[in-house]
Amino acid sequence: MIGVLGNGSAPRLVVFDLDGTLYPKEAYAEQVLAVIGRMFVELQGASEAHAEAKVAELREAMRTNWSGTSTTSFVRANGFDVAQWLEYRETHLSIADGLRRDDGVVRELGRLRKVVPIVLLTNNTRGSMEAILGKVGIGTEGFTEVFSSEDSRDTPKPDPRAFQVVLDRLGVPAEGTWSVGDRVDIDIAPLQRLGGSGIAVDGPADLGAAVDHLIGLVRRA
Repeated sequence: MIGVLGNGSAPRLVVFDLDGTLYPKEAYAEQVLAVIGRMFVELQGASEAHAEAKVAELREAMRTNWSGTSTTSFVRANGFDVAQWLEYRETHLSIADGLRRDDGVVRELGRLRKVVPIVLLTNNTRGSMEAILGKVGIGTEGFTEVFSSEDSRDTPKPDPRAFQVVLDRLGVPAEGTWSVGDRVDIDIAPLQRLGGSGIAVDGPADLGAAVDHLIGLVRRA
């Protein structure tokens, strides 16, 4: 079931999240947790016990507050800078390996792009993003434009400045922009703070309902 968090304005731009939105979060969480545990040991010299405790802490946050839990924010809070995390993640994590083509996602994004520009905004590196989109079947060409960690740099989601990069490049006001993502605090609330709107989904199965709602707003405008 989707959750609409908006002012009813007709979308002039729709910003999609990637992880947990265009592919199931189950394909993401455990892989990321394992890599973060390894990072504590290899980059901070932490003990295995300390790393396991940190992983358990993050796993519990994901379980109880998935909508508000950002792995990027977590590693930053634990002494890693963004560039360090992204480099380590790029080297040791390959979410794309466990994914397969999803014709439903391809269909729904194509349906929406016929009526409004769509972009992707992710904290993934460009290389990881391209690999994931390729496996799902969309490819970067499925979007009007794509934005990765290289674009947001030191202001990744949930920092509203990540969304401001998108708005500035596309020349669209926040009031006419909608975000679609699986985590309200990370994918939607930052855009709302700028004046935009959003739709919370529980993974790719909800994309059809989200697209129906957005197309309905465009047609009623």
